[in-house]
Amino acid sequence: MNNRWLISLIVNNHFGVLARVAGLFGRRGYNIASLSVGPLPGNEALSRMIIETRTDEAGIGQVVKQLRKLEDVKSVNFLTDGDS
Repeated sequence: MNNRWLISLIVNNHFGVLARVAGLFGRRGYNIASLSVGPLPGNEALSRMIIETRTDEAGIGQVVKQLRKLEDVKSVNFLTDGDS
């Protein structure tokens, strides 16, 4: 069963980061249903990405492990509907 997941990433704010994150999803065969990116208030060196995807728990576990390995990703968190 595929569940809806909202992932919040804090990443370095420079060129190529979005492509690397999106490419990771594509290589794993996961679809990004929704994506929002913007600089963090008060810190233009970092951006927040909110990604919505649908997969099972094993799949999201693999995606999160791979995201955490990317050099430009500073943190990975899950959001509930209330948080978002």
